[in-house]
This record gives sequence, structure tokens and C-alpha cells, in this order.
Amino acid sequence: MKTILFFGDSNCWGYDADTYDTGTGIVKRMPFDVRWPGIASRMLGPDYRIIENSLNARTLMQEDPYFPHRLGIASLEETLDANAPLDLVIIHLGVNELKHFFNLSAGMIAFGLEKLVQAAKVSYYGYPIPSVLIIAPAPVRHDIDKAIFGFSFGPLAYEKSLALGALYGDVAARYDCGFLDCAPLDFSLNTLDGLHYSREDNAKLGPVVAKKIKEMLG
Repeated sequence: MKTILFFGDSNCWGYDADTYDTGTGIVKRMPFDVRWPGIASRMLGPDYRIIENSLNARTLMQEDPYFPHRLGIASLEETLDANAPLDLVIIHLGVNELKHFFNLSAGMIAFGLEKLVQAAKVSYYGYPIPSVLIIAPAPVRHDIDKAIFGFSFGPLAYEKSLALGALYGDVAARYDCGFLDCAPLDFSLNTLDGLHYSREDNAKLGPVVAKKIKEMLG
């Protein structure tokens, strides 16, 4: 059996913007069989064990004072240790770094991703080093600064998000990782926040990820 870690943010967690309550800020999670890790799991079958570790507002290397305890590098190292041995680590992160108060270029976001890739390519307890699959997130909507979380992301988020695919691809090439870019899948996203994947987007991504996993692991 192959063991796969899905390590990501709200778009890996299954944030269902259709359920967002504007009064309370409460949102529901898409069911496992609707969010893309669950779709991939179903398509892969019983010979693949899926471990989900995804968290709303998770970042790569920056502490967010408004969302504490979501530092990706720290969580990843703990998760790798706790779940060893792993055959594959899938990393889907980087959108939360687009928040304007971080003031990060797209290049610096990709540099943060590189640090997580380095952390993932480590042997725990003498087991083989896991393979890594990098997934570049879909670009946010062009008008995200006018959406419900626009005060966080600001007017530069869209242009930065467009650059992540190529930069993440460069990281994948340097570290011999698998790579997928969500941009060519032409996600619709939702119109409420211009950020989170719709159910249709999850349905597009799940099969692509399953196919890539089989290519990498057999």
C-alpha cells in the first residue's frame, strides 16, 4: 500500500464558500467525496492510503498574527515525523501569502515553498525519502480586492498569483518533484471571495491529481 500526505490550506481542506455565513463568518467543509483529495482517493482505490492535513489560512514561512498556529514549515515537519513512512508528500500552499500585509513578491512565496520541499525530502527513522508533488494554486480572481476578503488581499494579489505557476514549476524542476499547475484547468472559483475553489473546481482537480499520483508511484 502507498501512503500519501496531502498537506495544504483551505483549498485542500474543502472550504465551501457557498455555506459562508456573513453574519458569523462560519463556513462548512465540503464532504470528503466532494473535495479533491477525496475524489483522488476514490479514483486511486484501496492500494493507496490518503492522509489529509490541511488547515484554513495555513502559510508557508510567515506567521499570521490574525490566524495563529498555522505556520506550514512547523506543521509539516511534525506531520512528516508523525506519519512516517510516507511514499508521497503533496504540497498545495501559497495563496495566503498573497495577503498584502505580508508584502511578499511571487518570488519570495516560491522561496518559501522551496523551504517546505527541502523539509519534505528528509528520511525519518531510516525510511526512504518520500517523493514530493507540488501543486501550484489557481490564480485568484482579478477582482479579489473588491470581494469579501479584499481588505486582506488588496489589488496586487491577482498579478502575483499569476506568476506562481511558473515559479513553482522551477522549484519542482530543481528538486526533482512532480508538478501540477491549477491555472490551465481554468477554475471558476466563487464570486463571494474570489479565492476558494468551487465544487466544480474540486471535480476538475481530483482526477488530475489521481492520474499524476499513479504516474509517480505506479
